[in-house]
Amino acid sequence: MAKISVYLNSHSSKGLTSFNEEELKKFFFRHDLEVKRPQSLEELNLSLEKESEEGTEYIFAAGGDGTMNAVSQKLLDKKIKLMILPAGTANDFAHELGLSNNLKKITQIFNAQTTKKIDAIHVNGRAMMTNGGIGMACEVAATVDRMRKSSPLFKKMMKTIGKETYSLVYAQQMLMKAYNKRRVYLQSKDSPLLDPRIETPMILVNNQEFIGGKFQVAPKTINDDGKFNVTIFLHQNRLDFLKCTLMMMQGKYPHHDQNLISFETDELNLMSLDQVPLRFFGDGEIFPEANELNIGLKHKALEVCTYKGESLLCSGHSLDKIEMIQ
Repeated sequence: MAKISVYLNSHSSKGLTSFNEEELKKFFFRHDLEVKRPQSLEELNLSLEKESEEGTEYIFAAGGDGTMNAVSQKLLDKKIKLMILPAGTANDFAHELGLSNNLKKITQIFNAQTTKKIDAIHVNGRAMMTNGGIGMACEVAATVDRMRKSSPLFKKMMKTIGKETYSLVYAQQMLMKAYNKRRVYLQSKDSPLLDPRIETPMILVNNQEFIGGKFQVAPKTINDDGKFNVTIFLHQNRLDFLKCTLMMMQGKYPHHDQNLISFETDELNLMSLDQVPLRFFGDGEIFPEANELNIGLKHKALEVCTYKGESLLCSGHSLDKIEMIQ
């Protein structure tokens, strides 16, 4: 029997229809399971800080990538394992871990006891687990977050079309907004750039291959190798940038694009050169603005439940057939 705390986020875009308390207790009846519904970030943090003292072994976080980000801040370097119950828009992290919102499959993955420790990327002291960056992608994330909070109609649309929300907002930004580039001083011991002073519409920092559900930005990047990927877009006009990003959205990485720079590292420094603070997003959340971003990595800092554990991975099994493995 395991001691489990479940954190439900009633504000997630798809709601919690798949993860209500009654269903959770039915599937995990053999375990000591407690459901918690914190009403603020402060209440969430205070509750999470007590989990180790109370002997909690697992935290289940029901919500989207933002919920995962908030919960994971307090679980780094702890013995508590994190299980994601995806109920957000893109659910990038859950997708990377092979998790769906099917509670039966979640239960079977939990029973299989497959976990892995992943790296945490730190941006000015705040952690993220998936992808983030500055520029266009940050503007898209900020727009989605703002409209979700201010427009009930937009929030209803998000529940219907899910991760396609980001594609639609990106298209709107590209068609309706000015093509803005940031002047940035970029430092990294692994950077292939000859001149650290660059003009860029977007820089992405990646701990996994996909962002926004289907946007392939960092092929072969993995989240437990002690490195993160940096992808720099140097396109000086809207059309070239659009061609590059549309290929990524189609799952076709533009390997021959000379304006696309990609490298792996464990440290990165970004400094604004245009007198405007840098706005960074990570795990879909907007981080505090700063003139300088110090980005590093803590190796294998968070233990997570995953379908992609070695004991379950083989070419003969699909996620739909996981119920056959007990």
